[in-house]
This record gives sequence, structure tokens and C-alpha cells, in this order.
Amino acid sequence: MAPVTRPAVSAKPDASPTARKTQRGPERGTIDGPAAMAICNAITGAMKQSCGKGPTKVKAYSTHDDVAVVVQDMLTTLEKTLVQDGHEQLVGEARQGLTERAAKECRATIEQATGRRVVGWQTEVNPSADRAITLIQLQPL
Repeated sequence: MAPVTRPAVSAKPDASPTARKTQRGPERGTIDGPAAMAICNAITGAMKQSCGKGPTKVKAYSTHDDVAVVVQDMLTTLEKTLVQDGHEQLVGEARQGLTERAAKECRATIEQATGRRVVGWQTEVNPSADRAITLIQLQPL
């Protein structure tokens, strides 16, 4: 019996050293990896401090004058029970109040990470999906 041969699998070639040199950092007005991580860590810590549990998934995105932070898996067992029993509005209102507190705690960290002053903060909480999105408005460049 002849041995079975498999076609060779080619790996995707890495970028050449010259291609890597042309890659640039973040665009003007956007946040880089360390800044995004500092913002995510600050929000997670503030939520954990005020709610007893922080989110397990946090991601920060930026545009020129805004930073959007999406948090998931943030609800406590108590809040999840209330949502299951049809009290999404109650949980949403409570979370809205706690978010205002977190905003105050995170402001200095966000300003330091971005190098810009925070001029606005808006949060939309969706208890049914166990997620929230926060839009942080930065002083225009």
C-alpha cells in the first residue's frame, strides 16, 4: 500500500521588515493600546468598587473626539434575578446612577491616558443583554 501524501500547507508569509516600517501608530486624535487598556481598567475597577462586580469583557474604541467603551457581563446575581423577573427598568435605572459615580472616578485616568479633557459622558445600559455602552466626549483638538 502506498503512503498517503497530503498537500503542503503554506503559512501566510509575515510582513517584510520594510512593510513593518511603513506601519504607523494610531491616527491623530485616536487612543493607542496602552491608553485604551488604562481606560478599560479604570472603568472595570470603578464598576467593581461601586457594584461589587466588574464586567468580564471591556473594549474601548475611539474616534477623533470620542471614546466608546462597551462592557459586557457586568450584572450581579441579584440584578440578573431582577431582570429574569421582568424588572429591567429598575436595574437599568440603578446602573445609570452607578455609572455617574464611575464617571467621576474614571475622569482623571481617562484624561491622563488620552491627554485631553473629558467634556461629556453618556451611558446606555441594556440589562436584558447584560451590556452597556459609554460614550466619552473629549475636548476637541
